[in-house]
Amino acid sequence: MKNKLMVSLLMTLTLSIFISCQPSKNSQITSNEILSHISYLASDSLKGRYPGTDESFLAAQYISNQLTEYGLTPFFDNTFQTFDIVTECTLEGENYLIINGDSLNIETDFMPLAFSVSGEKKGYVCFAGYGFDLNTDSLTWNDYADLEVDGKWVLLLREDPEPDNMNSEFIPFAGDRAKVTLAKDKGAIGVLLVNGLNTSKKDIPVPLSYDQNLSDAGIPVISITRAVANQLLTSSIEKLESVMILNKKPLTEKIEATIEAKVQITHKKATGRNVVCMIPSFETSDQFIVIGAHYDHLGMGGSGVSSRMPDTIAVHNGADDNASGIAGMIEMAGYAKAHQKKLKKNLLFVAFDAEEMGLLGSKYFVENWSKDKKITTMLNFDMIGRMKHDTIGISIGGSGTAAQFDSLINNQTVSFKITTSPDGYGPSDHAPFYSEEIPVLYFSTGAHSDYHTPFDDVDAIKPDKEELIVKYATELMLNLAVNSDTLTFQSTGGPQKSRRTRLKVTLGIVPDFSGVIQNGLGIDGVRPDGPADKGGLQKGDIITSINGEEVTNIYDYMFRLSKLKSGTTAIIEINRSNQKEVKLIQL
Repeated sequence: MKNKLMVSLLMTLTLSIFISCQPSKNSQITSNEILSHISYLASDSLKGRYPGTDESFLAAQYISNQLTEYGLTPFFDNTFQTFDIVTECTLEGENYLIINGDSLNIETDFMPLAFSVSGEKKGYVCFAGYGFDLNTDSLTWNDYADLEVDGKWVLLLREDPEPDNMNSEFIPFAGDRAKVTLAKDKGAIGVLLVNGLNTSKKDIPVPLSYDQNLSDAGIPVISITRAVANQLLTSSIEKLESVMILNKKPLTEKIEATIEAKVQITHKKATGRNVVCMIPSFETSDQFIVIGAHYDHLGMGGSGVSSRMPDTIAVHNGADDNASGIAGMIEMAGYAKAHQKKLKKNLLFVAFDAEEMGLLGSKYFVENWSKDKKITTMLNFDMIGRMKHDTIGISIGGSGTAAQFDSLINNQTVSFKITTSPDGYGPSDHAPFYSEEIPVLYFSTGAHSDYHTPFDDVDAIKPDKEELIVKYATELMLNLAVNSDTLTFQSTGGPQKSRRTRLKVTLGIVPDFSGVIQNGLGIDGVRPDGPADKGGLQKGDIITSINGEEVTNIYDYMFRLSKLKSGTTAIIEINRSNQKEVKLIQL
């Protein structure tokens, strides 16, 4: 405790020295100040601003100091809105795997997966190939046809028998969670997963890595090496894999072995912090405009945090993603404070935490917003520091979420191109606001090759271009704030469906991806006139089963959805306000 306190004091002192060296506050928006903000937030000393860390707190404190020094006031008792987050998954207590009485070594021979349930199971084991049971219009493959797996452990190959086909029809069913869900449906008491040679040349267990979803599989799930799998098999996992890939047919093998295993996993919790400061209007108003950006990033990288270089442990500075958005927000706040007397709506500046974990900060903010205060607009800034060329310029999403946005966006003359997209949903913090029928605009200069890598650094930022973007956005913000009229919300439908999943049907809902809800899938939004809307599903419902098959999380939902066919009727069981209901959804 003493050492941790000393570290905290030293880090606070470092921040104080940094701030004292900064130029005096200037309400004008300048490229120098933009670069100064980004340089601190994306410095190596902040170690990638991973939520729940001391460095994340320093970033939040820096943002708070900048906003309050401009004269903004805390919206809550202080500038921080705190919430709980899960930052990692770790082994707790005794974890073991015993095959025919022989104990194996954790980490070298086996490793529980993060979505495994904690528990102890003993039973026989059988090999079920890739773990598929598929019967679609163009694909038939059943690894369980000749097996009785009820009450047994199941050994499965990861991935699918078409490793070189990026358009393989197996892809929607090849995920670990989907395979474990099916094995559990078949009656398996646990699953052993092994990488074939076509999945990984290294013969090591899959590392324990938190996948940012709290839902578990309901049964123990353990990754083992090929060497361990070959102790169970008469032939070898390498041979079985090569034969299935060559023949494109299921292949099973009888196993005479018993498995004893115990898994104990715990989730480490930490505190997330949104920084929330306000510029009140000079007129009595219960209307608010939210100007937001997220300040968290991927820390030191590694697996399980969305790094595009998961094998590299290095500071992921996140200069563009999203120190650039925070820098723009701070500069907008300073300028707006100097023009406070013009405001007819309150301005709320929010630096969101844990965006990279699934929009946790913005979802918490929206879910805990007072209903007697109306948010009329949300402006979100995520990656605005690397404009490629003036002719490419900036993208503004959400232009269709208010009837007045198109004219507002085009009301100013700019030196760079503006491309608009009507969709209100998107992979950033504006999405929870849109789910609440709040008009949103999402500013971004787009992804680049350094995105989610250690190379997203300050030297690639273009502060002069960001200055132009921020000045444009500030003028747009003030146009909204000095006008007492309220925007007219327009729905642009649900999120765009990923082509990679190639699901044949969709319910037309926005699912809760966070996994916070246990024993069901929460509905965050419903697309107007979609199957769910027509069938009576509503935002806030919790789906508990589809066609009699249990749904406990997003992975169960996607797996159940993949088996539905267009033109049929799905029986959806839901929990609505603690009451069970059944809905018939025409697909």
